[in-house]
Amino acid sequence: MKKILLLSVLCVFLKFVSAQTSDSDDDKNVVITKSTQAYKFVKGDAGHPVQVKEETDKVYTCNNYRTDIQVAEFYNDIESVDDVTIYVNDSKKNGIVPKYEYYSSDGIFYSDAHVCYFSLPLLKKGSTSEVIFKKTTVDPRYFTSIYFMDEQPVAEQEIKITVPEWMKIEIKEFNFAKYNIKKNVSADGDATVYTYTMQNLPAYSNEHDAPGPTYIMPHLLVLCKSAQPKDDKYVYFNTLKEQYDWYKGLVVQIGNDENFIKEKTEEIVKGLTNDEDKVKKIYQWVQDNIRYIAFENGIAGFKPEKAQEVLRKKYGDCKGMANLLTVMLRSVNLDARRCWIGTKHIAYDYSTPSLSVDNHMICAWMNKGKLVFLDATEKYIGFGETAERIQGRQTLIENGNQYMLERVPTATYQQNTAKESRTFTVEGNNLKGHVIQTWKGENKEWLLSALNSIKQDKQENALKQYLTEGKQNFEISNLKIDNLSNYNADLKVEYDVLWKDVLSSFDKDTYLDVDNRRNYENFKIDSVKRKLPYWFDFKNHMIFETEIQLPAGKVAGTLPDKLIIKQPGYSFTVSYTSAPGKIIYTSEIILNQTELKPEDFRQWNKDIEQLTNYYNQQIVLTQKT
Repeated sequence: MKKILLLSVLCVFLKFVSAQTSDSDDDKNVVITKSTQAYKFVKGDAGHPVQVKEETDKVYTCNNYRTDIQVAEFYNDIESVDDVTIYVNDSKKNGIVPKYEYYSSDGIFYSDAHVCYFSLPLLKKGSTSEVIFKKTTVDPRYFTSIYFMDEQPVAEQEIKITVPEWMKIEIKEFNFAKYNIKKNVSADGDATVYTYTMQNLPAYSNEHDAPGPTYIMPHLLVLCKSAQPKDDKYVYFNTLKEQYDWYKGLVVQIGNDENFIKEKTEEIVKGLTNDEDKVKKIYQWVQDNIRYIAFENGIAGFKPEKAQEVLRKKYGDCKGMANLLTVMLRSVNLDARRCWIGTKHIAYDYSTPSLSVDNHMICAWMNKGKLVFLDATEKYIGFGETAERIQGRQTLIENGNQYMLERVPTATYQQNTAKESRTFTVEGNNLKGHVIQTWKGENKEWLLSALNSIKQDKQENALKQYLTEGKQNFEISNLKIDNLSNYNADLKVEYDVLWKDVLSSFDKDTYLDVDNRRNYENFKIDSVKRKLPYWFDFKNHMIFETEIQLPAGKVAGTLPDKLIIKQPGYSFTVSYTSAPGKIIYTSEIILNQTELKPEDFRQWNKDIEQLTNYYNQQIVLTQKT
């Protein structure tokens, strides 16, 4: 099973169940004093000739005070939980009954995702509890990853993989450098035994906006190549071609009703003759009408649901949506391809054939030999735009009996430009004027997602709240919204503003704060506590322009010098300029890289402090002499 995928789900689940406990410091209070994980390839039955038996044994020790911790194990149609044994202070605890349930999110159950969970008591300081899970994976393709870290620190750990001579695998080691992990390879009869031992492993980090576990956690990637347990030989993913053929075989089994889909698609594109216009219309129809309900990295299955079922239910996961979009485009003679892809969350690419390589599916339209990537799970992104999470990522593309291997183009920060332009006149202590704001790319998608999560009759008020940032003295009127439902154009708003009491007068001087947006103000990283890189959601480009017509008899005093900060991953440029009868303020924030590394935190904080200090400077308007 794809353990990295379940690890993400497990984090979500544990956050939920931990909210039901009174202890917030369990990570310090509880340690796994001993953990053993044993994996063994065994001969199965006719339906599943090769299976993987797994046994994990963890001993939890209480360091300080009584507590309960939540223990959860995920499984699915390929992976079963065969037995759970629980000991509390060396006594077998029959009173603790694990719950076996479908995993659900937002009211929707995933047919192949289940969770076994229970609350494990640690009765007092120095007490121990032990949990033993026995599991079976009936298809070695799904046995892909073994992670060495846990929710609690691990004092001592052993991981053992027993591989009989009839099973061919390759083991790849990741992120070992910072940890004292010892490896031993030995023989046990006709089997090879790989043993990894380690001590004093910290708990895995839950830092927000950080790289996925594949980038930072020590782990093994197990590549199952082939097996010959008896007379027949079974080839799994010896090369990428076998992986593609397996995916293609799943697609063949779907059972799409193409005639049914064609009827609906022709209704959608009625009257259109241009191919690109048809693609845009179909793409946005799927975005608008099919609800994306699965996690970004899926659960267990790799077989897309029937297109007609997704159409009927009006929801689907990434596979179902990509399949539906592909079938719809093909039904009106457009060359569409299903694409398997690993999002930015995953460190691997297709040089390592494995189910851990990809966690997402999209569609591509082949337009006169040029690929246009379409991800309908990105509900409000425009045609020709791509989300940061798939930019630059390798994608495996349908191409008959062969395959294509391409990379999704990487967009610049300009794809996501958000621009605000203001023109003001001074009326007493107020500023009065007009504002135009536009959002592109993922800035547009973010705002549209927020607006469309609100009932339509309350959207305008919600947008006003967002634009005013809840400030009562920033009054908006004559609000006009363009392209709220056309994702292929920039989202645009125009409105009039009365900004009250923004000027303060003392004697003959008037003081003014121009920038109430103050983008990235005090956006500092805790360089002491944070250990992992910080990942911004997407490359960003924020432009803020304000022109203020000066009242008669007033001139601008000495203006602050221009602030220019340029680093490899970002830049801040802020300035005031004086022109006859007016002052012009411009701020431009550029994030041209999304990763901020720990070694760069100090410089980032220093630059943010400079930016914040610049925002804090007031403009002085003085009497003409």
